[in-house]
Amino acid sequence: MPQSVSLQHVLNFLTLPSNSMKLAHISTCYKPIVGGQEVYIKNLQEVLKNDGVEAVVYQPDRGARDVDVIPVWRMKGFPRLIPGSDGQMFNVCLKMFHGRELNQYDVIISHYALHAWPLRKYAKKTIVLSHGVEWHIENQTWNDRQREGSARKCLDGFTHVVNDTHYLRHFGYDVKPAEGFFTEVSPGKWFIPNCVDTDYFCPGEGHQTLKGKRVILVPRQMVPDRGIDLAIKAFAEVLKQDNSLEMCLLGNKPSGDYVTYLDQLIVDLNLSEKVYFSKGVANAEMLTWYNGALVTVIPTLRREGTSLSALESMSCGVATVSTNVAGLADLPTVQCEPEKNALAKAIFDTVKNREKIGERQRAEVLKTFNMKNWAAAWLKVISSI
Repeated sequence: MPQSVSLQHVLNFLTLPSNSMKLAHISTCYKPIVGGQEVYIKNLQEVLKNDGVEAVVYQPDRGARDVDVIPVWRMKGFPRLIPGSDGQMFNVCLKMFHGRELNQYDVIISHYALHAWPLRKYAKKTIVLSHGVEWHIENQTWNDRQREGSARKCLDGFTHVVNDTHYLRHFGYDVKPAEGFFTEVSPGKWFIPNCVDTDYFCPGEGHQTLKGKRVILVPRQMVPDRGIDLAIKAFAEVLKQDNSLEMCLLGNKPSGDYVTYLDQLIVDLNLSEKVYFSKGVANAEMLTWYNGALVTVIPTLRREGTSLSALESMSCGVATVSTNVAGLADLPTVQCEPEKNALAKAIFDTVKNREKIGERQRAEVLKTFNMKNWAAAWLKVISSI
């Protein structure tokens, strides 16, 4: 049973020396590591371990049995009956099977406010972490309303760490984009942007798939919020000025209406020879893909924090263009409105000046968005708890 495995993890964990700080993450995803949130937790785990903090992650049981994972039993079929209910069911199972043992931790980090309600009795030692606004602002579903409502209710009772200023502005805080990095911008509200390993993500050899090509790289999940269709439409305009370019859509290509739409859009715009999909790769392999690109494009339409993809690309010295949506406004990307012609112009102008732009962006990432700044800020927050 998952509970018995979890209990053994906890018993082992609680036999650590009494002077060891014990921390628990609450997250719906960690292992296997496939996306930005998982990478974030992995990086934070390394920071905590180096500082002598013993940390584990409570996540839905997906078979992972690593030493730092405590699996929470999940009702596999229930979310199919009520779409979007998986987060709430995780909360129910967390409270039912692990509520009491959470009292043993010195600090708890809830990844997103939705999962803070089982932690209300531990609010004084709980940090709510936002990876970006996670709900649609318009045309909200039941799930959107639940997530936004949870975040609003948590504002006063919990310490918050947000990775973009848009989250705070959404709730009425007077915080301007790209200001207050790594500081407590309002009582109990810390702005710690995403950061990257600048020693690893650095200029180097490009991936062999991209050699000899002039490629615009779009490293994104193939979902509507990420604006893949906007990138394709803008690229069609760019080709009218420079037909030597290609566009690589890097990310797993799931089945569904949106991907069907993308396939048809490529055909309709006569881009079949110019735009192609490439299967997603592990984060550790992204280095060569960035370095093989002429320019990287982050064409987000909504719901984005301080994008790791944008930061990794800029850290490699690859000129990076993005929309000015949400948390992207906090980054030193070349920015534009999320509109076809505006993005096309930003891409074309950046291609022409890519070396100078790439150097400037890398310098800014080295100065601000590095792991030293990130680790120091996180340890300061934890010590305040």
